[in-house]
Amino acid sequence: MDDCINPSLSGSAINSQQAQIFTNYVLASFPCFFRCTETRVPVNWVEYVDQRGGSKNSSFDWAVRACTAAYLGSLHDDSRYAIASQGLYHRGLRALGQLLSSEGSAKSDEVLASAIVLAVFEKHNCSSPDAWLRHAAGIRTLMKLRGPKAHLEGFGRAMYIVYRNFLITAALVEGEACFLEEPEWQALNEEIAANDAKLPTSSLYTDVVERGFLSVIKIPGLVKRTRQLQDQPIKKRADAHSALLQDVQAARAALRGIYTEFGVSVSMLRSGQDENDTFVGPAPNFFFEGYSSHFARGVRLGLLILNYLIAIMDPKQRATIDSENFMLLSDMTRSQRSTHPTPKFKLPLTPPESPGRPSLVVQSLITEELREPPTTDWMDRITSTMGLEAVHVSLVG
Repeated sequence: MDDCINPSLSGSAINSQQAQIFTNYVLASFPCFFRCTETRVPVNWVEYVDQRGGSKNSSFDWAVRACTAAYLGSLHDDSRYAIASQGLYHRGLRALGQLLSSEGSAKSDEVLASAIVLAVFEKHNCSSPDAWLRHAAGIRTLMKLRGPKAHLEGFGRAMYIVYRNFLITAALVEGEACFLEEPEWQALNEEIAANDAKLPTSSLYTDVVERGFLSVIKIPGLVKRTRQLQDQPIKKRADAHSALLQDVQAARAALRGIYTEFGVSVSMLRSGQDENDTFVGPAPNFFFEGYSSHFARGVRLGLLILNYLIAIMDPKQRATIDSENFMLLSDMTRSQRSTHPTPKFKLPLTPPESPGRPSLVVQSLITEELREPPTTDWMDRITSTMGLEAVHVSLVG
């Protein structure tokens, strides 16, 4: 009766409800991404929470409670849950800080999972303008401390797959290259793709998605190199200019190929089906269509950024760039669902006759003004577009 031998019935009921509410939260915030990747990991997030059984009052438990309380508050329009979620969030942060005092515990799945859940909570709540970037920096440090191999198997793989896209967003906003571009992390991504290909649920489109990610993680580094090139004296620019332009053009060609391949692979999966048929495969039609639409948008956004870089380095291609970007933006406008509006994109290219050198501007869309509640699929759109839905990149003079 004092819970020393068996947990009380009320405690068991609360824990059971917590797992169910967390499941509802995941399906509300990450519906397409979760459903289209859950079979690619040995243990997914819902299973991890459910398998933990009774509450341990650990950092991870406080983080989960913070997210589910915020979700319930948004779902029922009840400010009491929102206020409670803030208190739970801070308890989770304090508990996480204690675990980080030891390198051994800092490398555990528990710590990384806690950091990721708290980071997602921060994106929805935006307690300060750069808080989500501090979370991303901490998670980047934890992943490096753990090393690539820790994210190949088990729950480590699920944690890596869900958060790696936010690392691209953070790198773009901070003006730095993404560390996932480094050889040992590239090798991890390639091994994940190879393992996926062996799964019974594997398909051609899964392989194309992974190769698309490998192309997109290069974009922050290319942005940084282009900015550095602009800052150099004209005489010193000549040596690096040609090599960088070739790298950007190669990345664009690869991403164009991915876009074409992805369209073909999706068409193959749909072939032989009537419009009203349910997609037969590892993910129901609704989730597959949503995920494929988001991924295609992410590729277009990536191409848009690479085109801007080419326009900076080779003004002679401006007319061609203008035309292609207009088509990319028009395609994104047509494919965008009206139920989830995002800031309108305009052609921000500097007119050719404008004085001065054009420069690239990256704006974070994870702000207090633009954030969306956890009852929407905002996080789903960011992860499925490889993090590019969370930034607005423009070229201005």
